[in-house]
Amino acid sequence: MIAPQTSSSAWPVRLITFGCFAGCLLVYYILFSPPSYPAPHKAPRPPTKAFRQFPSQTHTKIVFPKDESLWPYWTFKTAPFQPPYFNTIRSGLPVADGYLFLTPKTEGEGHELQNLPVVMTVDNDLVYCYNQNQSAETTDFRVQIVDGEPRLTGWQGLMRSGHGYGEWFMLDDKYEKTTVTLDATMHTTLGDIAPPGFLDYQEHEVTPEGTLLVTASNLTTADLSGIGGKAAKFVLDNVIYEIDIKTNEVLFTWSALDHYGPGDSKLRLPSTLGDGSEHRPYDYFHINSLQAVGSEYILVSSRHLWSLMLISRTTGNVVWTLDGSGQGGDFGAAPKEAQFQYQHHARVYNVTDDSITISLFDNHNAEDTASKETSRPLLLELSLPPDGVKPPTVLRNLHKSLEAVSTGQGSYDAQLHNGNQLVGYGRIPVIREYGPSGDPDDVRWQARFGRNDASASYRVSKASWSATPKNWGPKLVYEKNGADRKAYLSWNGATGVEAWRLYDIELESKMRPLGWANSSGFETVISIPDYINKTECIIAAAVQGGEEVRLSNKACHGR
Repeated sequence: MIAPQTSSSAWPVRLITFGCFAGCLLVYYILFSPPSYPAPHKAPRPPTKAFRQFPSQTHTKIVFPKDESLWPYWTFKTAPFQPPYFNTIRSGLPVADGYLFLTPKTEGEGHELQNLPVVMTVDNDLVYCYNQNQSAETTDFRVQIVDGEPRLTGWQGLMRSGHGYGEWFMLDDKYEKTTVTLDATMHTTLGDIAPPGFLDYQEHEVTPEGTLLVTASNLTTADLSGIGGKAAKFVLDNVIYEIDIKTNEVLFTWSALDHYGPGDSKLRLPSTLGDGSEHRPYDYFHINSLQAVGSEYILVSSRHLWSLMLISRTTGNVVWTLDGSGQGGDFGAAPKEAQFQYQHHARVYNVTDDSITISLFDNHNAEDTASKETSRPLLLELSLPPDGVKPPTVLRNLHKSLEAVSTGQGSYDAQLHNGNQLVGYGRIPVIREYGPSGDPDDVRWQARFGRNDASASYRVSKASWSATPKNWGPKLVYEKNGADRKAYLSWNGATGVEAWRLYDIELESKMRPLGWANSSGFETVISIPDYINKTECIIAAAVQGGEEVRLSNKACHGR
C-alpha cells in the first residue's frame, strides 16, 4: 500500500503551530514553575559575601488579660497558639535535661485561653503544640518507647465526669500519626452521641512487649441497695484491656465488677461523680493507672477503693492488695504517714524477691471530701511476699513541700534520668522538680501555669524528644516599619533547627541570597539591615545538621 503524499504547503502551518506550542510551554514554565532551591550549604559556618549574618533573638510576647481571673499566656506572630505562661522559680541547682509534656485544661474561671497539649522547656519556651484535632480533648501526652523508638503518645476524645471515650495515638519523629482503638461492645453515658472510641482517658501504658494497657468504662447495672441506693441501678464497670499495638487485637481483659463490688468503694453515693442514674452512674472503682510488672503481672490503681492491686496478667486473679486507708490489705496496717486516698499515677521501681518500691501521687482529697489534707508525692517500700505484720515503709514523703489540696489528677515521677523527681499537682496547676533526696525543701525548679481549681494538667512528664515535621513546614512573617524590617520564623515541633537562611524572592524563578541568622526559641525574630532596602518578598530555609532541610512560605511586607 502506498502512503498518501503530504502537501508541501502544510509545513509552514505545522512550524507555526509548533512554535506557538513551544512558546506557551516556556511562558507556563516561567510563571508557574517552583523557585529554584539553592544547593545545600554548611550553614551557619559559611558566611560569605552572599550570606551575611543578621542579628536574631527569641521573639516573646506575654499577654496579661484585663480580666484578672484569666491567666497570662504567650502569643506569636507566626502561629495561632496560646500556651500558658510559666511563672517559674529556680534554685540554681541542676535539673534534669529534657522537655516538659503537659495538657493544660480549662476548668472554670481563671483559666488559660487554649486547651492544647504542649511541649515546653524549663525556660518557658514552646517547642511543640499538638493541634491535629482541636475539637477533641487530650490527656496523657508523653514520650514512650515503642519497638525501641521514642514516640509521642496521648489520648484524645470526649471527656465526661471522671471518664471518657476516645482513642490512643502515637506520633513518630516526623509527627506522622498512628491510632489504636478498642474493638468491643460497650455501653456509654453519651446517649445518642456516637463515641469517637471506647478507650478511657485515664491510662495508656506501653509494655516492654509492645502491647498497650488501657481502660474502658462500661455502663451496666448493679445492686446498690446495701450502700444507700436501689437495686439494679447504674454503675461504671472499669475494664482493663491489653491490646496489640500493631494489630489492634485484644490480648487480655479484666473486669473490676468480676472481682470487686460497689460495697467495697470509699466513694459516697450520691456524689459529684454519680448518683446511680443512667446518665450519672456510680463510678465505684475508677482505675486511673496501670503498669506491667515483669511479664506476669499488672499493677492497678483504684482511686475510689484507695487501693493498689497486683493482678495476674494471664488469669486475672488478684495476687495482693495494698489498702491506703490504714487497714493494709495483704500487708501490715499502714501507719498514718503511709496512708493515701484518691491516689493517682502509681509506678513500680526496684522489684526484687524481697521487696517492691512504689511511687504514687496521694491526692488525699476528692471533690466531695472536706478533710483538706495536703496532697503529696509518696514513695513506699513493700516487703515481699506480702505479710500481714509488715506494714509499708515510707521512703519519701514530700508532705510539707507545698500546701496544695488537689482534689483530682496529678503525677509523680520518682526517678528522672539524673535522679531528680518531677511532680504535677493535678488540679493545682503547679509543676515541681525536686532533687534526688527526700528533702521537701530541695525544690530545683517550679512553674505555675494557672490559678488553683481553674487550670489543670492530668499528668506532667519530662523526657528527651527529637523530631522534624514532615507534613508542615516553617512559617514566616515579614514586616516593615519605616526603615525597620523584621522576619519572624517558627517551625512547630522542629527540635533541631540551628539557623535560618533568608532569600530575596522577587522573581518567582530565582532566589537571591540575603543572609543567615541563628535560630532562637520557638519563634525567631531576625533584624534585616537597612542596606537591604528594596526587598519586598522573602523566603527562608531551615538549617538543620548544617544543611537546608525545608523552605518556609513566601512572605511580603505590606501585603
